[in-house]
Amino acid sequence: MGNARGIRKSRPTGWDRIEWLDAAEKKHAIRADTPAAALEVAPGSRTRNPGKWVGQATYQGHYWCAGAGHLVFHESMAEYASIMLIDHLYDIVKVAAQPMLMTFANGRFAYPDYFVEEADGRRHLVDIHPKFITKPGDAERFALTAELCEKLGWRYTFIDQLSDVVRLNVELIGRYRHPRYAPDQELRRHIRAAARRAPEMGPLRHALATDKSGELMPALYHLMWRREVLFDLTVPVTDRTLVRVA
Repeated sequence: MGNARGIRKSRPTGWDRIEWLDAAEKKHAIRADTPAAALEVAPGSRTRNPGKWVGQATYQGHYWCAGAGHLVFHESMAEYASIMLIDHLYDIVKVAAQPMLMTFANGRFAYPDYFVEEADGRRHLVDIHPKFITKPGDAERFALTAELCEKLGWRYTFIDQLSDVVRLNVELIGRYRHPRYAPDQELRRHIRAAARRAPEMGPLRHALATDKSGELMPALYHLMWRREVLFDLTVPVTDRTLVRVA
């Protein structure tokens, strides 16, 4: 079945099953009962393609994933902000959108939003579903997904709400996630040393001042994105924001 239609829901078999498309849009399926069996899962194409229509309220597009170094489809701005957060929090090497169809033993099914591969080899499934549109049937589906991920040894993240503060903070440092903003080793050492001496944003900004206003701030924000300089995502960034070197 081609990627234009993805993979349709199929009849239950009495056991948990995962189906996906490879990069050539060839369909694969496994009985998802052990971590060893799940090693075969390698999504290469989307298994579900959301439609588009006039007056559509969602915002489809592509997010450039810094960890993976490639574009990733998002179906809404909630997905856009959430996958950016995941990109910031974890060492991602690969991410696939709409990666698979999970059919559970009880006949329920799910199309998770993202399948992430981390640098240490760990696999990570991500679902984004705003709380205000979550129905009881959705909650059951996410619970079944979490249960299957635990059985397979996968990390599972479910995001039903991001505060405006977290979203704005991630977007702030996310503007500088591209490697073009990465400081060289000498500048990295300089910024880290300054952050140790001045563990608040205001004094740190002054410590990094040059004859060009804000010259070193992109490099600082890049290190914050890379989690080399840490701060609390849950409070607004001000001159009083505490920072520490990882």
